[in-house]
Amino acid sequence: MSSESYLVIGGCGFLGRHIVEQLLERGESQVSVFDIVQRHFDSNVTFFIGDLSKAEDVQNALQKSQATVVIHTASPAHGMGRAIYEKVNVEGTRTLLEECQSTTSKVKKLVYTSSGGVIYSGEEDITNVDERVDYPSKPLDAYNETKVSAEKMVLKANNDNFKTCSIRPAGIFGPGDRQMISGFYNVVKNGQTKWQIGDNTNLGDFTYVGNVAYAHLLASDKLSEIYPYSNLRDPISSINISLGSHKIPTSLSKPIGPNQNPTKEDLLLDKKFRSNIIDESDLRPVLRTKMDQFSIESSKDEAGEEGEGIPIAGQAFFITNGEPIYFWDFALTLWNQLGHIPPYRIVLPTLLGLFIASIAEFISNFTGKEPGFTRFRVSQATQQRFYDIEKARRLLGYHPKTSLDQGMKNWTQWYRGELEKQKLAVEDAKTK
Repeated sequence: MSSESYLVIGGCGFLGRHIVEQLLERGESQVSVFDIVQRHFDSNVTFFIGDLSKAEDVQNALQKSQATVVIHTASPAHGMGRAIYEKVNVEGTRTLLEECQSTTSKVKKLVYTSSGGVIYSGEEDITNVDERVDYPSKPLDAYNETKVSAEKMVLKANNDNFKTCSIRPAGIFGPGDRQMISGFYNVVKNGQTKWQIGDNTNLGDFTYVGNVAYAHLLASDKLSEIYPYSNLRDPISSINISLGSHKIPTSLSKPIGPNQNPTKEDLLLDKKFRSNIIDESDLRPVLRTKMDQFSIESSKDEAGEEGEGIPIAGQAFFITNGEPIYFWDFALTLWNQLGHIPPYRIVLPTLLGLFIASIAEFISNFTGKEPGFTRFRVSQATQQRFYDIEKARRLLGYHPKTSLDQGMKNWTQWYRGELEKQKLAVEDAKTK
């Protein structure tokens, strides 16, 4: 528990609700929510209903809540029009920043929920990228384009009196999500699970919502801190995964941590690693190359002066489960947990999938109906898209609390319960 007063923007939404719950679970007594509608009721939370793009609504919530920390999660779901994205993501974020920095505001920190998609154009694979990658010249869609605009505003607003940062989660899933899981479940209902686009060699990141919420709390707690250069030399704990021998930066199979003067043992372990001989009982090598994002900083010695190191504020952080998974493995696991096993599988080449999707989109232009099969969905199912989260792990101290496997079980168990409620509601309506 801290002495802060928290205002969660979009706190009735999917992610926002989990953030509110975690704040309450750790004993925070001053938690408020601002949203366009009140979907949940909690006697320990003060609700403010309003429009994020209206200064008077935002000002009212900030003043009455006496917020010192704002966590901004509000954003329309994917698949909506540009106008609503511009209003909420751009205009709403601008209004919030202005009001947070007004003379009557007590806000000292703001954590913004961005998206891993802000660096994704849809035209190229994203393979273990970190925060050094710039925004694309042509964003993937209106959603990500407005997310880029909002993130730029948030990071630019950072100063000594108003600390800001941006959290970039990838593929959020978990209890409370109806969008992603409904898409996968509709494939089951439509009898389309036998079709697979691509050869399933592309890895993607999916992130459990509880882990994303936890990252937001870490960021809000540490925004005023400076991460010492000397700490970049320390190895960080591993994330246990179940992807066989595939190497990712946060697993036991990949060395993390610099050593400017490696010992003979370090060199032998590094040689063993490069020979694909992996033994989890071994101490990991602690070597860095010039390709690592902290290679320069890790070579610096702290002079003991105040402020030496990397500031947390003004930074963007990718957040994932640290467990990239092959896309169709994720889909098949999800379907299996929902009680469905595809009878057989027909594998279509990616190019053929893109061709079919183009035809479907062309036909939809004449019929006016939303296409069920699009080039975007083909790219999502066939492209590499996973991230390096070392920056969040080091600077924020982030470590996923819920594994991918357990997260999927929590998700599907919740969704099965929702389906059962819908079924009972339909049956009850019929009897009346």
